Amino acid sequence: MSTTPTSPLSDSGAQGMPAGPAGQGPVWPREQRNGSALAIVALVLGALAFVFSFIPIVNVMAFVLAIAGVVCALISLVRRMGGKAMAIIGLVLAVIAIVTAVVVNVVVAAAVSSASTAVSKSLETYSAKASAKHTIEYKVSTNGAATVHYWAPDGSSQTDVAADWSKDVTSTGFASALLSVTASDYQNKNAAVSCEIIIDGHSVAKKTGSGSLASALCSATAG
Repeated sequence: MSTTPTSPLSDSGAQGMPAGPAGQGPVWPREQRNGSALAIVALVLGALAFVFSFIPIVNVMAFVLAIAGVVCALISLVRRMGGKAMAIIGLVLAVIAIVTAVVVNVVVAAAVSSASTAVSKSLETYSAKASAKHTIEYKVSTNGAATVHYWAPDGSSQTDVAADWSKDVTSTGFASALLSVTASDYQNKNAAVSCEIIIDGHSVAKKTGSGSLASALCSATAG
């Protein structure tokens, strides 16, 4: 009488797995298959959260993905449903993503705040300079007749002088100061002229000229 050998895997108690229909091998428990799927989901969510965590603004999504990944990973691990390694990796990635997103957002917020403060200070400084009043003093020296041109808030002006001359004007904000002097006697080879601009008590421009039709031109900016 002959006997047919049986596979050890066909034994319902072998290796803790129930035997399937004849010739089809063991059948994996449905809970283990579902658990592996849940671990894979946790891994994918953790990886996506990790990638998005480095991108400002967009990393808000990282929080959502990371939390979902943590939940899936914990369920898979607590219930021991399979895919333990993937669940652990997904959990670690999700936690790192949350920490990274927080750090990135804090750094970006600090940078934006610093830039905003700098811009605000620049605007305040510009506004203060734009509304500041300045005293401009024009000074001319000459050893003979000369023609003087200078800038004033109401426009440019001209005057003829025969000796040293000075003029005070007041301006507001950013204004150009311009002064020129030209000797009137073109036959005077010994003519000598000079101009100087003083703004708020500080000499900011000074030029000299000599010879026939000697001239000097000074310019500066107040503000």
